[in-house]
Amino acid sequence: MDIRLDHPEVLSDFEAAPARRMRGWTGVALGLWLLLVAGDWVARFGVFRWHRQWIPSSAAAPTVVSGSETAEAKTLSVPAQTGAGLTAMLALPRVVPRYAEFHPGYSVAVDRFGYRNAPLPEGRSHDIVMMGDSFLLSLGTQDVAQVLSRIGEVGVYNHATRGAGPFLEMRLFLWSGRFKPLPRVVVWNLAARDLVGSLFQRQAVDDWFAGWKDPLIDEIVATTRIQWNRLAPSELHKAWPNTSLAAYASRQAWSRIKFAVFREWPRDVLGADDPQFGPMLFYRDNLRVLPTLTPEADAPAVVQTVLNVAARFRERGMALVLLLVPEKEQIHARALSAADQEALARGPELMSAIEDGLKGGGVPVVNLMPVFQEATARGAQLYWRDDTHWNDAGIRLAAEELWRVTEPLLEEKQESTSNIQHSISNDPVSDR
Repeated sequence: MDIRLDHPEVLSDFEAAPARRMRGWTGVALGLWLLLVAGDWVARFGVFRWHRQWIPSSAAAPTVVSGSETAEAKTLSVPAQTGAGLTAMLALPRVVPRYAEFHPGYSVAVDRFGYRNAPLPEGRSHDIVMMGDSFLLSLGTQDVAQVLSRIGEVGVYNHATRGAGPFLEMRLFLWSGRFKPLPRVVVWNLAARDLVGSLFQRQAVDDWFAGWKDPLIDEIVATTRIQWNRLAPSELHKAWPNTSLAAYASRQAWSRIKFAVFREWPRDVLGADDPQFGPMLFYRDNLRVLPTLTPEADAPAVVQTVLNVAARFRERGMALVLLLVPEKEQIHARALSAADQEALARGPELMSAIEDGLKGGGVPVVNLMPVFQEATARGAQLYWRDDTHWNDAGIRLAAEELWRVTEPLLEEKQESTSNIQHSISNDPVSDR
């Protein structure tokens, strides 16, 4: 406590301040803190859509999706920008120009369910539904569903959400009851970092399909399915860094300090030079996760779960196609250190083991790993330098590979439907 020497009995100006002024400043500080906390929580629900992790049922969604039902779609305009996800995580303005690329602006239709889909022409239905995460969303002037639709002249519904992980959109699709008629083909996008055997082994596939809603059955009543395990303290603690603007801002500030003082790359981003394509940014979390995955430990559980899901779809007249997506770090491993290259070496083997296991069980697979490796070796850049996702060239190649596998399935389903209709029309009983 600061005592004035000329008048020891009088406290310092601050400590002698009127109680009213003290309460005022305390109120201002408390108000600002509450405003920041409230804004952070609004962002968790509005920007990061955190609640979809623990309420994934879309119970209040309307019954079906068809050409007429999606007529309420809105247009989202995405402005042109320089730099993308990894440069934003870099938070080092003077380093960004070396890695940033120009991303052209584009417009995309968003339907009333929040998915990026344009209305179908009257009388058309969705032949294919694609489920997955940000790899299925546009980071160029198009997305995989749009290109696939144009290549095959078929209706393709993009059922993808950023940060959804491998299972969320699958459950949302099964529990929505929004598609009439049901799609003939379902494409399930799985990124390499998600191929964790223990994660697949824990999935309650029976519960997924127990919640199946067939729009042709009127008696089904929508119910809310809260995933209470997602609200456990441990799960909330894990979700906090990726669903909080405050946590994001803190990481950005700390990244700048570390690079300026210690010349150390941020925890989430690594810059390196690819011998063929030049400067690139990589997602360091992939470099931590991918080396832990092996064919022996992870492939069997992934294969068994996907076979189970495919069998359930088959019972309902739909074919499941698995889309295996390599990570940028695997395709451009030559840009990384020798230690990282060695750690990533078994990634292609894991994806091949999953592909072989599923094909042996009759499930079609599109493994993009060898295709992307070959195209990259020929000089095609398929990933953005400043992001973890595909550019337009990568999107186009992925769509072409998908169409090569899905086209025969669509023809097979069409032929099967025609045979059934022909059989009914020729049945003497049907004429009575």
